[in-house]
Amino acid sequence: MADLALLALTLVWGTTFTLVKRVLDAGTSPGVFLSLRFGLATAVLLAIWLVRRRRFTSGLLRDGGLLGLAMFGGFALQTIGLRFTTPSRSGFITGLAVVVVPLIAKFLQGRRVGGPAWGGVTLAVVGLAMLTRPFGGDATAVVRLGDLLTLGCAFAYAFQIVWTSEFSPRHDLVSLTFVQVGVTFLGSLLLLAVEPIRIAPSAELAGTVAFTGLAMTVGAFFVMNWAQRHTTAVRAAIIYALEPPAAAVFSHLVTGEVLPGLGIAGGALILLGIVVAEVGGALQARRAGVSGRDRSVDQVP
Repeated sequence: MADLALLALTLVWGTTFTLVKRVLDAGTSPGVFLSLRFGLATAVLLAIWLVRRRRFTSGLLRDGGLLGLAMFGGFALQTIGLRFTTPSRSGFITGLAVVVVPLIAKFLQGRRVGGPAWGGVTLAVVGLAMLTRPFGGDATAVVRLGDLLTLGCAFAYAFQIVWTSEFSPRHDLVSLTFVQVGVTFLGSLLLLAVEPIRIAPSAELAGTVAFTGLAMTVGAFFVMNWAQRHTTAVRAAIIYALEPPAAAVFSHLVTGEVLPGLGIAGGALILLGIVVAEVGGALQARRAGVSGRDRSVDQVP
């Protein structure tokens, strides 16, 4: 159930690349957009937290603060990067988080990551490359700047994925999500001091802020924090790799873009990567004589 929830979330999340790109191209600056988005989300979460009257648990500010910093870093670098690079390149480079997650798990946390997870990650990355062909053709210095910023976003998202799996079981979901999003909002306000403030009021801007702030922040991070209590960071990262295919489908529905055969093959490889990680991990755990939630060679608790 947790993996299915993350899958549904990821498919919807893929729509945001085009929506945010359109808002930025219309003239609204990244800091303004992020402040509006996360300001709305923080206000709603504050209201929910006050109604439920949850107490802060020990370590909540530290854990929620770390998640918020990672989340802010990811969104800020991705949004600013989208001003310079293309949605497809942004989608691929963001998807590199699926590679960084097992590297963090192995080299910084000293945890074992088994063959099925590595195999699934490899297939997913190859599929992403085939789907988006990010480095084909000549890229200007400005586009490469956007790529570099988005690469930093991938590292930030990888830490967020790992820390969500580690921190979410310790705290109440409403409280953790409120602190996480609140820290992201404060970071967004800081952007206003270092960039020109520009806003292009429109119905599209209002709709995008409402959709990304309510559905894709408040709702999405409740789902993420709940679901990652019941799955592993590596599996979550592989599922998140479906975001670029979802973005491609949305682009086709909105703009009529036709996905080429190589892109379809790339999407199929991503799905195969998920199957390899899920089925291979389950079979490996069964052979080792442990349950799916016990520590095994393909799990990152």
